[in-house]
Amino acid sequence: MHGFVVRIEFQLQGCASLKEKRQRTSGVREKLGRQPHLAIIESGQADALQTGEWTIILLAPNRATADKHLSQLEQTLAQNLDARITVFEQEPL
Repeated sequence: MHGFVVRIEFQLQGCASLKEKRQRTSGVREKLGRQPHLAIIESGQADALQTGEWTIILLAPNRATADKHLSQLEQTLAQNLDARITVFEQEPL
């Protein structure tokens, strides 16, 4: 079993309420949460209006698949998260 712990921080420009923050992030969070090889939590800055932090656990049966899933995760976040990613850290498990 291979995997990564991924921590991202992001900025939501112009976000005026926690409700708006949830609305702007819920689509990609739900999309990632449906992936059987991922687990995602809001790990910091939960009460901050214009910033957020998620920790994502990614698991795969081998290193090649883990690398492929990591690349897909980066692409999904870049294309679907209505925010500017300021930190993308990955650590092998």
